[in-house]
Amino acid sequence: LDLKGASDLNDVVMIQCVGSRNDEFSNCSRICCQSAIKNALHIKEQNPEANVYILYRDIRTYGLMEAYYREARRLGVIFIRFRADEPPRVESSEEGVLVTVKDHVLQRDIQIPAGLLALSAGMRPEDTEELASIIKLARNQDGYFMEAHVKLRPVDMAGEGIFVCGTAHSPKLISEAISQAMAAASRAATFLSQSEITLSVVTAKVDQERCASCLICVRSCPYGVPKINRDGVSEIDPALCRGCGICTAECPAKIIELNCYEDDQVMSKVDALLEGVL
Repeated sequence: LDLKGASDLNDVVMIQCVGSRNDEFSNCSRICCQSAIKNALHIKEQNPEANVYILYRDIRTYGLMEAYYREARRLGVIFIRFRADEPPRVESSEEGVLVTVKDHVLQRDIQIPAGLLALSAGMRPEDTEELASIIKLARNQDGYFMEAHVKLRPVDMAGEGIFVCGTAHSPKLISEAISQAMAAASRAATFLSQSEITLSVVTAKVDQERCASCLICVRSCPYGVPKINRDGVSEIDPALCRGCGICTAECPAKIIELNCYEDDQVMSKVDALLEGVL
């Protein structure tokens, strides 16, 4: 539209939620409806007589974008809602493209000849799997990277010193991506501004002389910290360990202990608690 303009377009049909919000991919890309309305306004600006149809399941123009939706309705953009189990049908013939959609208000099929057909395909994170497997990052069911806590740590990943922003986290507008990028940069600056970083004393340690290299700690750690070193035994980097204690509980040989929570320390606390009672 930017290169050729829209003055020669007379019948334009835009179909939303193509390949998304279904059993295979349930995610809503959020930006599709707003992009369709933006393009519809652009077409109407250059050719007010053009017939522009937006076929949708749910129009999602949140926030200030609601004003663009109202403006599109005022300029004559036609919005037709369809159900998920009755999507529009597209047929090609010698005369062009014909789109058939059931209008549930009129309770009848409507046929629309389309000089231009635009499909709003959902955004998918196609390249996150490899990165997630390399540095052990959590992803949600749609394949996007997950933050450590949606309220308390919205840009922090589970791994210390790793931050997420933009569409690697979820589909979002440019303004939202910029805001999240600024938040991620601010969090990164808190690390870079310090000459020294104090680590937690609560970390796991392995008795390597007794380690059988069973790999249970490697598989159970949600942060991917335990590794098998060159000597063939498990090794835990205290700078990366989060002190969750999962590997300590899972180790069948009980040779992994958590600093400040070692067996003799815990039992001494129990003995002190029960002293004079038993």
